[in-house]
Amino acid sequence: MPTPYIRRRDITEETFRSAVDQAKHEHPNGWRARAAKILGVSPSAIAQRLATRPDISAEVFPHPQGHNVAGVSTLYDTDGKIVSQWVKSKAGERTPEQWAAHVREAFADVAPVKPIPRPKAGNDRLLTVYPIGDHHVAMYAWGEEVGADYDIKISERLLTSAAQHLVHCAPASDTALIVNLGDFLHVDNIKNETSRSGHTLDVDTRYQAMIHAGVKMLRAVIETALSKHRHVKVVNVIGNHDDVGAQWLALTLAMMYEKNPRVTIETKPGKFHYHQHGKVLIGLTHGDTGKPEKIQSVMAADVPELWGATLHRYWMTGHVHTRRVQEFPGVMWETFRTLAPGDAWSRAAAYRSGRDMTAIVFDTDHGEVARHRFDVGMLK
Repeated sequence: MPTPYIRRRDITEETFRSAVDQAKHEHPNGWRARAAKILGVSPSAIAQRLATRPDISAEVFPHPQGHNVAGVSTLYDTDGKIVSQWVKSKAGERTPEQWAAHVREAFADVAPVKPIPRPKAGNDRLLTVYPIGDHHVAMYAWGEEVGADYDIKISERLLTSAAQHLVHCAPASDTALIVNLGDFLHVDNIKNETSRSGHTLDVDTRYQAMIHAGVKMLRAVIETALSKHRHVKVVNVIGNHDDVGAQWLALTLAMMYEKNPRVTIETKPGKFHYHQHGKVLIGLTHGDTGKPEKIQSVMAADVPELWGATLHRYWMTGHVHTRRVQEFPGVMWETFRTLAPGDAWSRAAAYRSGRDMTAIVFDTDHGEVARHRFDVGMLK
């Protein structure tokens, strides 16, 4: 008489694991057939259940390193013994639990944030903005091909050096606004592709290493700014390379600094952000979802009260890796360069631009009053 079939969802995880352990002990060479009898299911149901359990299937089914079991096809004889078996796996697929383990490991050696002494004085009329152009952490560039080497270590050295120089040059304004203008992270998934277009990217090392380096770099910039400014606000703009990464980056920093009243991390979702400083209004977006002629009116539509209360209005964007400045009725628009060199794709497409980072000083009544610049050549 055939074994009665019981639906897999009617078997709890505890019951399933117990039956597997019992079957392995009683019949090491035919434990799957034995587990099926214990549970009152068909042998194929056991194979299907195992395929949905990475922790068990990893022990049972041989598969390449870096892959996860995606499915198992098993052929049994009339006695329930395995005749042949096909194990299907997928590269790079991870469960949420596996991602959580990787994130915990990535931050295992990150020391707690220590309070930095508050500067004794700060000019509340001034605001210093530190725009970070598309930094592309984890991008790989070969100097022989594109004119300059680039990897995670180089990107960290460039950004921290630029921040130290610019903070040193900037006045002791009461507030600093650190703006990651998007594409701070080069890739948005473990496939080393952009999420929207699926473009394959040149990447230095692993996604986990990028997580660790990206947070470490921004933390260094924040703490450098805290040594000069009484309050630091950070905005992480969503780019086309880091649709998801920009969001977890903001949330991670918010958790790190949640007990520090001197640091504000913007966690508001969306592609457009705004900051008011007296009669100054600054709009922030990556620049991939609207041309300058269009986004000039977006500011007035999004924040009409702030538009009406200000005289000096600015859009700061990234995306194109070049410096462009254009004046529209009521608002100035500027794109910022990046510290990173172009990758192989941009080099082949004939894109060329300088590499730098700036700090811009705004007065509450008069708008931009000063600007400081760090060129990559200064690092040498």
